Amino acid sequence: MIRFLKRWVQTLFLVSVAAVVGYFVVLPKVVPLEYEEFVETYAEQYHLEPALVYAVIFCESGFRPNAVSPAGAKGLMQIGDDTAIWAAQQIEGMQEEQLEIMDPKTNIQIGCWYLSWLFEKFHGNLQTALAGYNAGHNRVAQWLADEEKSKDGLTLDEIPYEETEQYVGKVKIMKKIYAWRYHV
Repeated sequence: MIRFLKRWVQTLFLVSVAAVVGYFVVLPKVVPLEYEEFVETYAEQYHLEPALVYAVIFCESGFRPNAVSPAGAKGLMQIGDDTAIWAAQQIEGMQEEQLEIMDPKTNIQIGCWYLSWLFEKFHGNLQTALAGYNAGHNRVAQWLADEEKSKDGLTLDEIPYEETEQYVGKVKIMKKIYAWRYHV
């Protein structure tokens, strides 16, 4: 019986050590928390949950500030040139002729503004706003107008693009992970 208890305590100790190392060493490398100053500032300014912004950055660029997609989207939040110029015209104090889309601060500000705009356009619906971020807001508006894809015109019952459906699911999962891990 004493050997059993001793092995049980040793096993419990090893599992505890592994859990602590995983939580404090491995998890921050797998689920990074970077650019906090910009994320916190612009998430608050544009009424977004920081966990959502971190999740979008994670899914869009993996926190690589110089990321460029095959479609030409740039930076941490993968902003296209046209979206950047349009957003710069809407954001008070931002001047499109001085726009540096690869700059993390500028990229996060535009990305947060755009996410906020999508939430407003799509009546606060997370799934629809994220679909708009990935597939484009005009395309999502067309999907909402199609009764096969949206019964009520507000909520997507079907996302016809597999990439967009996977993107929305991944961002939602990462948002939960960021909220749990960092309490943001």
